[in-house]
Amino acid sequence: MKAWQKGYELDTLVDWTNKFESYNKYCFSPFTKAKKNGMASALDKGLLHEHQGVVYEVRTAKAKSKIKMFGAGPEIAEVLQGEQVISKISYSENNNVESITNVLNEFKEPIWCHIFEEDKTLKDSVINSGFRKIGTKVSTFSDIVGVYYKGEREFTPVPQTENINILKTKLEFDHNVIDDLSQYLIDMNLEYTNHNSNYNKGKAWQALSLMGHETDSTYVDKYLDGEHPIVKTDLYYKLESKVDHFLDKIPGKFDRVRFMTLKPGGGELARHTDQTDPTWGTTDGKMVRLHIPLKTNDKVIFTSWDNNGERHIHNMKKGECWFLDTRRPHTAINGGDDIRIHLVADVWANDDVRNILT
Repeated sequence: MKAWQKGYELDTLVDWTNKFESYNKYCFSPFTKAKKNGMASALDKGLLHEHQGVVYEVRTAKAKSKIKMFGAGPEIAEVLQGEQVISKISYSENNNVESITNVLNEFKEPIWCHIFEEDKTLKDSVINSGFRKIGTKVSTFSDIVGVYYKGEREFTPVPQTENINILKTKLEFDHNVIDDLSQYLIDMNLEYTNHNSNYNKGKAWQALSLMGHETDSTYVDKYLDGEHPIVKTDLYYKLESKVDHFLDKIPGKFDRVRFMTLKPGGGELARHTDQTDPTWGTTDGKMVRLHIPLKTNDKVIFTSWDNNGERHIHNMKKGECWFLDTRRPHTAINGGDDIRIHLVADVWANDDVRNILT
């Protein structure tokens, strides 16, 4: 027997892991997925329980801890010392909303329950048993976790703009100017830079910088050390008279501004989140991302998931301007025959920027 088994037979750990099948169905993070080693540790600490076909991991908070919507905030709530937290919950195929609700009704207040918002059965059960949804936290692996609470405490909601996942803004742009710019870009026969990421399937997603941390437009990444100012690139100066039509209409101070392409014939960005940059957000001192389609087609499909785990599917039209909160799970697929080119501007939030989102 291995040390990590904590004295439990392997068959026992496999059995417990299988009981969390419905939990694992919606779990994307390898660190929170129910696995044998995690089962051993939880059993050793007395955290795992089973009742009427429902299995759950529940712990008692040893100290205060903050719950954040994303890694860098905003804060949703604070768990107090001594409060119980159901961190994993799963059910068998024989369970339904009523039976799960009955199990949850037996817990004494105050208690927290974390569930995957995409699990509609569990979501209905938690609500039916008297839990209130306090907020949503999203992992870097694109887990959408609903944070529910049953008790007497009250909580301050996050700013409403922090709850927007995707939205067509009030801005629109001249199609003649767009057609001129997109044709000019194609005629330039530019070589775009691949985004190095495991969700960039087939290296279909590429970009060039108009504004970035280097004057070289082929550098499309971001320095997070705070020591590299945003500068205009060689490509910006070649296209200044054409791109300023767009930039002049966007309020706020710019961070990176790039052309982003997605190859035709099934070019795909798989489900992912962008949370490495702590400056993302819609409040002052944070940064929003705007997409302006220059060249697209009816088969370019963008999908974004909201706080309730619901999918929102859009085809962004030429000349529109869309806000996208990339901290949330999202995908993009170009199923058409033409390349997709977007002008993507990262802008520091202020009242004028927030005004185009409402």
